[in-house]
Parts: sequence; structure tokens; C-alpha cells
Amino acid sequence: MSNSSILRIQKELNDIEKSPENQYFLWYDDSNIKHVHALITGPTQTPYALGMFDFVFNIGDNYPQAPPKVTAMTTSNSRVRFNPNIYSTGKVCLSILGTWEAKESGEKWSAAHGILSVLVSIQSLLSEFPYRNEPDHEEEKDEKILDDYNAKLQHETIRVSVCDRLEEALGWKNDNIKVDGTTSISRPFCTCRSTSPFLDVTKRMFLMYKQIYSETAQREMTTKREGTAFVLARFEFGNNSAQGTFQYTALTKRLDKIQEALLKEPEEWMTLSKDWIANETTSASNLRSQFDQIQASHEYDSCLLMELRNDNPFAWDLTAMGLPMTQHDGGMFNIEMRFHDDFPTVQPRIRFTTEMFHPHISPDGIPYYRVERAENIREYLDMLVNLFKRDPSGDPTTHLNMRATKMWFGSKEDRRDYNRNARRCAQRSTDY
Repeated sequence: MSNSSILRIQKELNDIEKSPENQYFLWYDDSNIKHVHALITGPTQTPYALGMFDFVFNIGDNYPQAPPKVTAMTTSNSRVRFNPNIYSTGKVCLSILGTWEAKESGEKWSAAHGILSVLVSIQSLLSEFPYRNEPDHEEEKDEKILDDYNAKLQHETIRVSVCDRLEEALGWKNDNIKVDGTTSISRPFCTCRSTSPFLDVTKRMFLMYKQIYSETAQREMTTKREGTAFVLARFEFGNNSAQGTFQYTALTKRLDKIQEALLKEPEEWMTLSKDWIANETTSASNLRSQFDQIQASHEYDSCLLMELRNDNPFAWDLTAMGLPMTQHDGGMFNIEMRFHDDFPTVQPRIRFTTEMFHPHISPDGIPYYRVERAENIREYLDMLVNLFKRDPSGDPTTHLNMRATKMWFGSKEDRRDYNRNARRCAQRSTDY
């Protein structure tokens, strides 16, 4: 591969990573940037909503004259076809990739396209009615056909892309464990590694979106009888399909168990931190240094109080002060920020321990955040401050409390209800 091609790939990857507002996460080894892992978040208002889907890009020496080869990795070991264009084998059918016939010349790959173009195209497949991605069914209007297909994809999104993924990350699944009646078969994730490289980000995403996953499961339980078999689509056959039964009761229990385990992880970190401090690890020194610098700058004095719990640089205790003349006026909101020794590869776990009513904070106290420079703690602090200073974003992927979201973006009366709930939290916060 020419130097110009390598430089172009590096620039493309850097540009994508510097855009925290998108829902793409990348991982690659600097020694081989032609092999790229991507995590794509399922768009809201679709059956894939907030699912976590892995893809691998293999970029040839003739890039950008030719497209990369892309393989879908989230297939439950080749047992689930998540889309008419995303096979259980991992094949991704897209004209831009040359794996599907282009109807127009503009749909074909050109050197003007890039990695981001492919990511956007793949995410566009994860649509509101994916059944219509199948050729000759683009105009399908039969609501039962559309709904039956969506229903099983929504179930499998939670089961495979969320529960299976997190259970494996927690070390709960092996060859002898059966989940929903099927044996979990351990296979190498990729030629470059045995597991997905997005362990930390998917844990954090789960904690942010868990309430939404659970609400979806609870809602679907009222209409999908337990054990009812999925309806096969006309284009599904053999293993290249999504077969199974609705098991939302089991999924709800699995979601709760995963959340319980993940919420305990910071406590385990604090136990381990005694050794990290004693060994004077790089992270211990880095975190203490950043804390001291931030305290000396006094830049957050008007909005955030902070201290190290028991002088532990891995345990930051914060108190956010509600701004005057806002619905949070007079509030004192306690926040825990816990660090791992692998920081910044493992980003901090942040949780409000004081009740906070806000679209960007889950009912369990987990705030939405995504930073550009994971090593800079000021970016996390700025995120917390902006929860009080700025109006909530309209981006649905940032909405973690759906009740607060509906009130904020609803009618004038809804907004008044939102303000009343937020003020009530501020008033109660001083009792903690």
C-alpha cells in the first residue's frame, strides 16, 4: 500500500474518532491500520434501537480505488440474520461495497467514498422497516409482515447484541452454559483477537441504556406471548434467517442481572486500587496530578465541589451545585466518579447518587457522555457542568430518561411538569 493511501486511512480514522456526536466507535492497531473494527449503534425508532453491532473492515492495498471488505460480527455465531442485507454468515450486501448490484452509477464505490461512507451506509440498513431492504419488497405495505419482522429483530437485538455480548464480557458464558435453550459456542471473535475490542464502551452504553432496554422488554411482554415462535420472512431460509421464540421474561431477568454486576464493578476497582496506589502505577500518579491541577485552577469552584475519597486518586467525589434562577436552583447533587488503573483505555464510571430529573441522566443516575479526549478529566467535568448550563440535546441517542424527555420536548404544560419534577429533586437533594 502506498504512503498516500496509508495517510488517507489515518486521516479518515482520526476524523471519525474526533466526532463524538456520531454513533460509531473504532478500534485498530497502529501496526496494521488496514484492519479496523467498528461498533455501530442501532438508530432509535427502529427495531435495532440502541443495539451494539460489530463489523470488521479489511482494507486492501488498492484502497481507495477499491472498497474495503466488511464482515458483520454480531450474528450469534452465524445463527442470526439481522437484516435482509446482513447475512448470518457476516456478509454485508451493499452496492457501495460491490457486494450488491448497483441500480445507479452513484451507488457504486468511487475514490471519493471512504470508511465513513460505508459506516453511514451500513447504519442506513438498520432502518425503521428493514423488511423493505429486500429486493422486490421495497414497497411492502402489509403491516403484519412488517411488524412480524420488526418484532423478532427487536427481540434479537436485545438478546444477542446486548445480553449475549455483556454476559460474555462478564465471563458468564461458556460451552456448557445454555441461554434461552441454546448452547453458547465459543469461537474466536476475529483473526486479530479473541473478543470484541469494545468491552469498556459497551459496558458504559449498557449502563446508560439499560432502563430503555427494560422498558422495551416490558412493553413487548404485553403483546408477545412467551414461547411464541418468530415468523420467518419470505426471503429467509436455512441458517440464513432469524429463528427462535419470544423470551422477554428471561431477557428482563438477564438485563437486571447484568446491571447489578456492572454497578458493582467500581466497588471492585476501589478494592484493587489499594495495590495500584501502593505500586505507584502510572494511572495513580496521573489521576492525582490531574486532580491537583484542577483544584489549583479553581475553574470549577462555582459549580462543582470535589474531593478524593480517603485520599484515593481513583475515587473522586463530586457535588454539582444547581445554578441560580433555574429549575435546579439550590440543589446539591452528589456524583461518584470512579477510575480503573487502565484509564483512559477504561473510562471512568460516573453516577449521580442524588436523584436528578434530566433527559440525559438515567433513572439509575447514569449520565450520557462521550468525550473526544478520554485522557482529559476536564472533559468529563465539563460534561457534568453542561447538564446544568445547557438545554437538553434533541439527539435521541442522548435521552436516557424517557419520562423527563417527553416532558421537556412536549407541550408547554409538559414543560411545566418537567420543571416541577426537577425543582422537587433539587429541594430533596439537600436532605441526602
